[in-house]
Amino acid sequence: MSLLDLIPQAHAAVDMTAFAKVVDPIISNIVYPLLALLFGVAMLVFVWGVLQIVLHSDNEDARTKGKMTMTWGTVGIVIMVSAWGIIYLVSNTIKNV
Repeated sequence: MSLLDLIPQAHAAVDMTAFAKVVDPIISNIVYPLLALLFGVAMLVFVWGVLQIVLHSDNEDARTKGKMTMTWGTVGIVIMVSAWGIIYLVSNTIKNV
């Protein structure tokens, strides 16, 4: 006999539907809009880098700065798409359990 046998709650199964009912509105109403906002910011950073390159094509320092801005915008886009995919996977896994 183990200590877990003495505790009745230790053998109770986790009710994933109740957990999904709590987590799903949080994901739908908070996390997805926040990801969309951050994705938009990353897109603006990328476009700002493109504009720096196009508008200051005669200045090597401005083009270098524009390239770095585009790089960081691309990194932000990749991170947001990855986060969206991970959250989508976890949310659908919770719903289907």
